[in-house]
Amino acid sequence: MTVSDLSHAPEALAHAPDGSVTFDGVDLAQLAAGHGTPTWVISAAQLRHNYMALHTALSARLPRPVIAYSMKANNNRTVVQTMAGLGAVLDCSSEHELALAVSAGVPAGRVIVNGNGKSRAYLTAAIRMGVWQINVDSIAEVGRIRSIARELGVSVPCAVRLKLSYTRLLQNDPSYERTLRVAEGKFGSSTQSGDAEAVVKAILAAEELEFVGLTHHAGFPGIRADYTAERQLMHQTLCAQEIVEFAHLLRRGMGVTVPRINLGGGFRSGGSVYLSTPGDGTDGEFRALPRPEEYAEAIAAGLAQADWDPIVQFETGGFQVGNAVLLLARVQDTKDVTHPRERRYVTLDCAMTMFTGRGLTRVGFPVIAVGHPPDAPVHPLPVELVGPTCAYDSIAEDLLLPDVREGDLVALLNHGAYCEVLSTQFNGFPRPAVVYLDGGDVRPARRRETLADVWERESAALDLWPGGGTA
Repeated sequence: MTVSDLSHAPEALAHAPDGSVTFDGVDLAQLAAGHGTPTWVISAAQLRHNYMALHTALSARLPRPVIAYSMKANNNRTVVQTMAGLGAVLDCSSEHELALAVSAGVPAGRVIVNGNGKSRAYLTAAIRMGVWQINVDSIAEVGRIRSIARELGVSVPCAVRLKLSYTRLLQNDPSYERTLRVAEGKFGSSTQSGDAEAVVKAILAAEELEFVGLTHHAGFPGIRADYTAERQLMHQTLCAQEIVEFAHLLRRGMGVTVPRINLGGGFRSGGSVYLSTPGDGTDGEFRALPRPEEYAEAIAAGLAQADWDPIVQFETGGFQVGNAVLLLARVQDTKDVTHPRERRYVTLDCAMTMFTGRGLTRVGFPVIAVGHPPDAPVHPLPVELVGPTCAYDSIAEDLLLPDVREGDLVALLNHGAYCEVLSTQFNGFPRPAVVYLDGGDVRPARRRETLADVWERESAALDLWPGGGTA
């Protein structure tokens, strides 16, 4: 796996014939010299490009699209503020993300509140702030929201999160059942069992609550399913169709018209995605992703039977930020082995534990060897990039890379979505710094952690060992 031809690289990245690599106009070797490694590098230009590409495609096919940036993908304040500045609403999935959004200067009236089993504290904070919409997960949650609204003397806008039947979708793509079972089973109220209708009725019956719409999140199917762009577009169309059918049922049965339809996210940026089973690099390959125009067409086709004009919401995180961030790392060791098979292990100064999603999903990361020309000859052995931790720590497998040596730089692309937010301090490794690039300007966005940061949550030191704390 390489991206030497740049066919899988973001628009903001350039790989020159002399081997130099720039991102958002900044030379990565110079960046590493000034800011160290490992470092996550955010491109403002790529964030803007992604948002505008999606907004343009949706606006050409839908009368009232609203893009909400899902903070769960990347909660860095620079990303949040860039998305809000472009016009995005914010999608929060916890009380903590809600606080982060508001602290970044986003008005609460521009926030959608998501999540299953929301705590009373989370709901109270959202209702007191006056968020734009709460996506209601269950009938029990209706009761909690209603009691809080009554205490505060306010009205709360509520959309009902649906658990669809997926009947037609699974007939066309049985592989998606694995994703449903693992990733979506806990969310929403079922349209098949009658639970969703009961939630809508409960909201309509409560004078403290306002029914504002229906929501369903069709996640990225490449996580576990047998992914193709055509299958993903089919998923989006059929999910939208099923929501419209449920909306028609509500109008017939309750006389209510659905003001908003929220179709969630599940869409990725970059034109292609590298999929491989962790631990088995032999099945890795790039798969084409839908273009924004194709995605918008699929959504419009699914909404074709809507004989009214709802606001159509999108909660996209992976598309906005996925290919707008890379992880810049340095080689600290190379080792050639012959058993169990010939390969070269290249140890970096970062670890998979800093982006644990790689071990949980099939989504991998393209790699560029910084300082090596795009047409440099590759090393004869397949290369596996690994971290220095004492655990399964395979960053990328079976790569075709030049002969990288200790001290060389590599750039791991497409690190924007579900990487930094899933990072840990395993083995005591401090987490990387983050820098934000904007037209050649380099701004520190998060400082590098220190060992003191790893220790800072400890209680006051206890003298557990005789002799001054030594064993």
